[in-house]
Amino acid sequence: MQDEKHNQPYRSFFWPLLLIGVGIVWLMANIGIIESFSLAFLLRLWPVALIAIGLDLMFGRRLPFVGALIGLGVVAFVILLLVMAPDLNLNLGPELRTLNLSEPLEDASFARIDLDLTHYPTTIGVLEDSNALIEAELDTLEDVSFSVHGTNNKVVKLEPRGNTSVFDWVGTLGKDARWEIALSPQIPVDLRVDVGSGSARLDLAGMVLERLEIDGGSGSTRLIVPSGIDNYEVRLDAGAGSFTVEVAEGAEITADIDVSSGSFKISFEGDAAAKLNIDGGSGSTTIEVPEGAGVCLVVDNSGSGSIRVSNGYMLVSDGGDNDDDTGTWESEGYADAELRIQITYDGGSGSFTLR
Repeated sequence: MQDEKHNQPYRSFFWPLLLIGVGIVWLMANIGIIESFSLAFLLRLWPVALIAIGLDLMFGRRLPFVGALIGLGVVAFVILLLVMAPDLNLNLGPELRTLNLSEPLEDASFARIDLDLTHYPTTIGVLEDSNALIEAELDTLEDVSFSVHGTNNKVVKLEPRGNTSVFDWVGTLGKDARWEIALSPQIPVDLRVDVGSGSARLDLAGMVLERLEIDGGSGSTRLIVPSGIDNYEVRLDAGAGSFTVEVAEGAEITADIDVSSGSFKISFEGDAAAKLNIDGGSGSTTIEVPEGAGVCLVVDNSGSGSIRVSNGYMLVSDGGDNDDDTGTWESEGYADAELRIQITYDGGSGSFTLR
């Protein structure tokens, strides 16, 4: 009988009590008993969990009631700390707040706008019926620097100030924190955007762009490129995330594109004049052009990735190496096209598709 009792599996009350405690804390937060409840602050208490687990391993296996007391003690300590935090002036971490920023257009005839988007999902659009140069509504944990210089030629910079920890970011889960930015379509703009680690949608249709520079990050980026002014310059770094570009009908652009490790796709909504210089990386590259467009593709170096060109293109030169991986391809109507799309591709390890 003694051996059977000794061989019975160990059942700790520590973990069930800890789970019950988490539920109690969440319930107290939902009904307002813990007014300053912060998930980020709760996660900062992880060393307490390590101490409690160590104590349970030392004493709870031999004395189950001690494991139960340890669990009760941890739950009581955390609840007391959360309830008393405001009175004890404990730092609960940065709170999510909404900033509204704007700058009037006034006498400006040109603007350079630099935007650092950090990790928040962001939408950048175009102002309607507004005399502002820029308007922004930002949900943020960090302080945000917003500076404007100049009168006729304005320079606008928006960037976060200070660092937030992973624990602070977790505290924003479920709070739908977003950045909404709108820009004026009334004057030419040199726009530079660092997407960061969040997702971004840049619908710039209707804007008058003189230059556009986008540094993609680890999140997804969708960019709608407007017609702008004649033959403006575009520079894109696709980053590690997916990067999708739509070029408006009638646009005239010269674009330098670094595909990097993420997937990159560019499509044309209609006839456009474009010179695309693409530096392939380990990610895939896809180019979609409208039917009947005048297109010329030059591949000097295919890299280690595959090259796929649809049947509507003729290989007019194989580059002298007698294979289909490098050379020059032209669409049937390229010679007579009024607006031409010229593509130069320097391959990497990723695939390239033209269709």
